Amino acid sequence: MTKRTLYIIIALLFFLDIAAFIVYFLGNSNSDGKNPIEYVLRDSVAREMADTIPDNVVKDKFDTIAHDISFLSFDRMKVEGNMVPMTSKIKIKFVWPLSINNFDKLDDLHHELLSRISMANRNSLDNTLDYLLNHPEFARPSTNFTRTSSVDNMDEINHTKQFYRVFPYISTNYLLEMVVLVEKFDGAALTRNMNIVHYDRVHHNVISIDKIFDMSHIDDILALVNQGIESEKLSGNHDNWHEVNVLPTEFLLGRKSVVFYFADGAMAPRGTGLHEISVPNAELEPYFTSYYSEMLANDTHFVSYQFLTL
Repeated sequence: MTKRTLYIIIALLFFLDIAAFIVYFLGNSNSDGKNPIEYVLRDSVAREMADTIPDNVVKDKFDTIAHDISFLSFDRMKVEGNMVPMTSKIKIKFVWPLSINNFDKLDDLHHELLSRISMANRNSLDNTLDYLLNHPEFARPSTNFTRTSSVDNMDEINHTKQFYRVFPYISTNYLLEMVVLVEKFDGAALTRNMNIVHYDRVHHNVISIDKIFDMSHIDDILALVNQGIESEKLSGNHDNWHEVNVLPTEFLLGRKSVVFYFADGAMAPRGTGLHEISVPNAELEPYFTSYYSEMLANDTHFVSYQFLTL
């Protein structure tokens, strides 16, 4: 081999190394040029196996990861015209499904869950959390958040928070219902919202409200909800509740009833929190779609999971 040939081979190897580095860098960088931060370390997180219905034809078996991630920042914010020290907290706690009965193509479910946290970036848990930290709702965008083991015992004076909980709540032979609880405090007022994602475990797709209810009968369904509100008022338990003009879009599908959830201020004075009204399936049956009626008729098991606490 001549020296000229050897130099050519060395040069080719050098350029191949440079090309490989460029490909790697582009494939592992965000659009802003920064390397992505991996908040959810899947190789170090304990995986949980849930098999709550062992005798089902379609076993209720989930492979999940569980994580609790907290971030904290210290800044100065203007409150009533004065600059005061302000603590900002961001926390996300979740039981995240990796597979259902060994089926791991859950992009549809994952994207829907992430959209309930942030519509801006729902490619992955890591990307969504990265977006929350760089675009905090109450702190300044330039605020630097530091990862911490917990924010639960921090001083509650002059603080803001964005807390998110994601977890499975109800499962049947055909249905999985995931809950996304969002709790926010802007320094003055606390708001809580409950988002529910319905997932068809057989066909592997998210179920929209028009797949559950015949939307041509929306007024009839709303009338049943208002009857439930009136019954609660007559019982003397909730004198400050009032009728609603819009059917809530967040609801849980149970064995015997549908539980509708109302955001703070929707059916009671603001500041009184979330409220719920349960309407029996027997009354709603004429307004269910054939798709959900068949699902409900063939479901033999309803399992409720533990509510995920902060």
